[in-house]
Amino acid sequence: MVLLRSVFIAQLVLMLPVFAVLLVTPVTHVTGAIYFYLIPIGLMITLYAVWQYTKHPDRRRLAAATLSTPLLCLGLPVVVYFVFGGPLPPAVVVVAVLALIAITIVALLGTTDQWRGTGLFASTRFNNGCLMALVALLLMLWFPLIAGLAAGESISLPSDIVERDKILGAAVLYLIAVAIPAICLSLFTLLYAPVGLVRNPGGRVVHIGQLLAALLLLATLATAAFAVFIFMINPG
Repeated sequence: MVLLRSVFIAQLVLMLPVFAVLLVTPVTHVTGAIYFYLIPIGLMITLYAVWQYTKHPDRRRLAAATLSTPLLCLGLPVVVYFVFGGPLPPAVVVVAVLALIAITIVALLGTTDQWRGTGLFASTRFNNGCLMALVALLLMLWFPLIAGLAAGESISLPSDIVERDKILGAAVLYLIAVAIPAICLSLFTLLYAPVGLVRNPGGRVVHIGQLLAALLLLATLATAAFAVFIFMINPG
């Protein structure tokens, strides 16, 4: 049951931001890349949820929710493209996704029995996993800068416009790929960790670490986005 809940939360963190991106962006090679990587993940999640649904009748509601998430998040954008002839206005999707995330988080945190005994939110493994995921994303953001400094060379863009655009494009794609799960996990943590400080006294140290890591991750994202913006308007 703990594993099923963990899979459900993890796929929400992954699929919801991707769902939002697919709804507001036109079909490009990036769209194809997203489906190329996520369809196998969605297929594995679907098979696992079907197995849980058939083998454990008491878990059918959660298994059905787990099963429906990749189907909706990857399938609904295709329907939108065909019905509306293109992406939806970003403001509509952002508001809808934020509302869904808020409802999901409130529903999860409102399940008080999960903070007791063998509940998911009381699990040391789950809380340590959240902290390690935040730290891993933070390291992924800092890795390019650390690698550049370790090389001992000055960080500058080439004067050739074509080469410069390739580097900036790769940097933007890398930032987006890391930022999507980082933002969602950080926002979840900003709501989850303070509740954990009150409801889970035994894990307060970990919850403080989660909160600090989430704040540092969001600050790093903001700094990285600002740096990429500066490079784009002033490549010299």
